[in-house]
Amino acid sequence: AGLRASLAPVSVTVSSSAATPVAGEGLEVTSTAAIYRTDAVVRRAQALQSHPLNTAPRIVLNTADAARLQLAEGQMAKVGTDAGRATLPVVVDARVAAGSVWIESGHGATAPLGAARVTVVAA
Repeated sequence: AGLRASLAPVSVTVSSSAATPVAGEGLEVTSTAAIYRTDAVVRRAQALQSHPLNTAPRIVLNTADAARLQLAEGQMAKVGTDAGRATLPVVVDARVAAGSVWIESGHGATAPLGAARVTVVAA
């Protein structure tokens, strides 16, 4: 109760970055480690593999980028870097920043991509 009483709301103002965009071809990868795929113990736990947070490998694009690349929700896309290529289903989500894609690491299908800018085309 004492801790709750000491908590106060914090006001946050979000603003655009003053940094210049990275030049180059392709989209910037935002990568997170896939939940329940990071080590041998959790990868083998059937209950964790069937958990709703454990999703299949996919590429998540901003609405504007998906429209520009002529990709639709559920469509397959070829994603590539100098290191490798992958074919992944497309998920369109406005929460992903324009000019970037979100790809979870920890999946065999996403391993060849590494952490570079990616090119994305319809499969």
